[in-house]
Amino acid sequence: MEYRYLYQTKDNENREGAVKAASRADAYAVLRKQGIRPYRLIGDDPPKWLRPVRIALAATLVAVLAAAVAIVVRPADFSPLQRMQVTGDSNALSASLSVAWEDVFSSPLDRHLAAYAQPGWLALAPETGVDEESFARELSLPAEGISPSDPAHARQMKRIVLGMRREMEKYLADGGSVGGYLAFLDERQDEERALRAKAAESVEKAPADMRERARLNVNARLREMGLAEIPRIAGER
Repeated sequence: MEYRYLYQTKDNENREGAVKAASRADAYAVLRKQGIRPYRLIGDDPPKWLRPVRIALAATLVAVLAAAVAIVVRPADFSPLQRMQVTGDSNALSASLSVAWEDVFSSPLDRHLAAYAQPGWLALAPETGVDEESFARELSLPAEGISPSDPAHARQMKRIVLGMRREMEKYLADGGSVGGYLAFLDERQDEERALRAKAAESVEKAPADMRERARLNVNARLREMGLAEIPRIAGER
C-alpha cells in the first residue's frame, strides 16, 4: 500500500510525500525511523491486515479469517501474556503506535518494551535516550495498572509488557545486564522479521495448485510463534 503523508520541517514549512507500507501503523513506523513525524497520513489500512494470530482454528481457519475474528481479552484477566499480535480497533491501535504508546504507558521502560511486544514487527523504540540505570529502577516498580475501562488493545499490550518485564527480570537474575537484554530484543525482532519474510517467499514460490495448502501450513507455524499470518492473495482460491 502507498500512503501520502503531510508534515512540517524544522523551519515550519509544510511538505508532503509518499511511503509504501503494509499498513498505516507500518507507515508511521517507517516514517518515524526516517525522522519524519507526519501530522496527517492519507490512506486506509488494507482489509484484513490485523488478524489474530493466537487462535487455534484447525479445519475452520479460512472461514474464521474471512469473518475477521479477534482474540477476546476478558476484562477480569490481568495475567501476563506472551508476545503476540495485538488486536482491537485498528484506528485506536494505529493512534497508539503513532505516539510510541505514550497514550498507554507513562514509563519509558514500558514504552520501550512495547515497541518489541509484537513478534516480527519493525521495532521502533521511543526516541528518548536509553538510560540503563533508570530502566533497572523502573523494573523494580509496579507495572502500569490495567483497568477494565482500558481499550482492548491497551489491556492486551499491558499484559504483554507485564510478561516481558518478567522475562527481563529473569534475564537480569541469571546474570545478564539491562544493555544485554535490550540488545537481545533487537536480535530477536530481526530474526522474527527474517523468518516471516522467508515464510512469505516460500508461499509465493509454491506451485499455483499447492499455494493455498502451503499458506495454511506456514500460517500454522507462524501462529505458534506469535507472528502475523500470510494473507491470501486476492483472487486466489
